[in-house]
Amino acid sequence: MALGDTPKRLSGLIKIFLGLFLFLPSCLNIYAAQEIPSERLVQGKPPLPTAVPSEKGKWYLGEFYEYGRVNQGSRFGNWNEMDERIGYEYKNIQLYTYAAQLKRFADKDYTYNFGTVIPFKNYYIHEEFGFGSDVDFIYKFQNILEISHKLTGNLYWQGGYNYRNYKQNDTYLIYPGLIYYFGNNYVSVDYGVSMIESRGNSQFGTVKGDFEITDSLHWSLGAAVGERLYDIYELSANKEYGYIIFTGFTLNLYKDLNLRLGYSYGMEKPSFIKRGLNFGLSIKF
Repeated sequence: MALGDTPKRLSGLIKIFLGLFLFLPSCLNIYAAQEIPSERLVQGKPPLPTAVPSEKGKWYLGEFYEYGRVNQGSRFGNWNEMDERIGYEYKNIQLYTYAAQLKRFADKDYTYNFGTVIPFKNYYIHEEFGFGSDVDFIYKFQNILEISHKLTGNLYWQGGYNYRNYKQNDTYLIYPGLIYYFGNNYVSVDYGVSMIESRGNSQFGTVKGDFEITDSLHWSLGAAVGERLYDIYELSANKEYGYIIFTGFTLNLYKDLNLRLGYSYGMEKPSFIKRGLNFGLSIKF
């Protein structure tokens, strides 16, 4: 798919989004969950888009909230997250920015992020960078690069790279995988390898799916199994082995107004359990 001949329009959009990116954080009181990259990428990374392009530009507004209950050894408390996002899509070219507030027990961290998805022939390229603020456990800087390309028919390969700079260490995550589309459904599998400076490598695998139940209702589910999905105790990788399972429903309430309800459960040795309820609301106009 070609990028199209809209350089003036895109130039104007980029200027608008740069302004929003600088302005939005001061207007939002938001949340985010030190996590290793695995936890958020496992549940939060959507498939790169292959939908029929939108000839008319559309704005996107989204709100996400997760209430998480955590058992960490003898410690009990909440991990909560709230994200607010604004974006624009034209001919499958997407620009977006979002801010997040993350809370772990009594600590609050904030992130501010900007990204784009660009289709090019049979490729989809996703680039995102972000910064942490008032950092206790979240990254100070992150960069995500993802690429997807058609192999044959409805089968795509995809690969991603995530770099995060923390107070203690830098982390690197590489995750190649496959995604298969059929109708308005998809199934994907990924294999991830993460490296924490001074602490070595760990690995995990994920499988995810999204299925159309009716014209207005989608059901998603997935699981991840492996090492350092949370990295709570900062032990060697083989002593931090666990899993995450998650499911949810997306309901189209009216035209481009969607409601998301979901649940997740994760555990990691030696003694960590997280249960999460999440809610999302999004609209395109």
